[in-house]
Amino acid sequence: MAQWIKTWTEDGWRAEVLSWVDMACEAYSIKRIDALQSASSSIRATHLRVPTDAGLLFFKAVAPGQSFEPPLTSAAASLVPERLVMPLAIDPDRGWMLSPDYGATLDELATTPELWARTLGALGQLQRELVPCEEALFDAGLQILDPAWIPEEFNNALMLHASLPAEHPLGIPARDADHAFAALKDIEEACAQLIAGPIPLSLEHGSFDRRRVFAPTDESTAPRILNLGDAHWAHPFASLARPIERMRIDFRAPADDPRIIAAIGAYLAAWGDYGCPDELYALVGPALRISPLHTHETWLQLLAEADEPALLRWAPKVLEPLAELAATTA
Repeated sequence: MAQWIKTWTEDGWRAEVLSWVDMACEAYSIKRIDALQSASSSIRATHLRVPTDAGLLFFKAVAPGQSFEPPLTSAAASLVPERLVMPLAIDPDRGWMLSPDYGATLDELATTPELWARTLGALGQLQRELVPCEEALFDAGLQILDPAWIPEEFNNALMLHASLPAEHPLGIPARDADHAFAALKDIEEACAQLIAGPIPLSLEHGSFDRRRVFAPTDESTAPRILNLGDAHWAHPFASLARPIERMRIDFRAPADDPRIIAAIGAYLAAWGDYGCPDELYALVGPALRISPLHTHETWLQLLAEADEPALLRWAPKVLEPLAELAATTA
């Protein structure tokens, strides 16, 4: 595990967190009523539950490579307050965030085609509403991955990994880089289709599935989306990659299953002022084609300050997207 994660178990770090959480709660006239409770910890973040007299709150400390998440979440939630979780407090320098609890997430409910359709519809609506907000989100730290730049980014990534020593966890042999480079033409074609299409860039979630959405309390309430640590300002349709993969598992069906197509249609309907779902569906394939490069960039960021054991453990996550691109080259 990365060196910075080790400090999360130390008394000094927990004392700092406790002091900050109590100060944040006091600003809202809220009182903590019990000790902080461990929720989860990973290469991305550590999560703690905060019991208070106003209900449960959640503390999150993000990895240094995703320190933009607290300010990004705050900025985006101020722009679309009904669609995201507004943090009660953030510390951008330390990558800390304290947020309210909105109950169960959608993965805790029974899987149905209708639930997936509503989930993807909520994502599409969020992205559509954020289209005019590039400058505000860029100022909050969101990285841009414009399809116009993706082919060069792919080329640079291969050069980076091929230039590293063979023993380096992120190094790849020149022959493997050459094999992966054969995907460049497909990537260029996919990017050209996306650039020529009508859909503008927006918030590409990066790791969207039903765990990233709070269950709404009623039919008229918009589901609230969370966890923006893997996000980019990019072609929004790339966000469909993970949901489609999850739906194939949930329904034990191919990607062209009518239930999956219907859920994608609910997503595309949110973009109705740019075209009908049947017209926009042609852009889904190209967006899925380049989505592994978004994943590659995310993992590079996450491992930017990792120690050697963490690098050895997680390096495959950086290289897998490039291998995926090479494996699916026509």
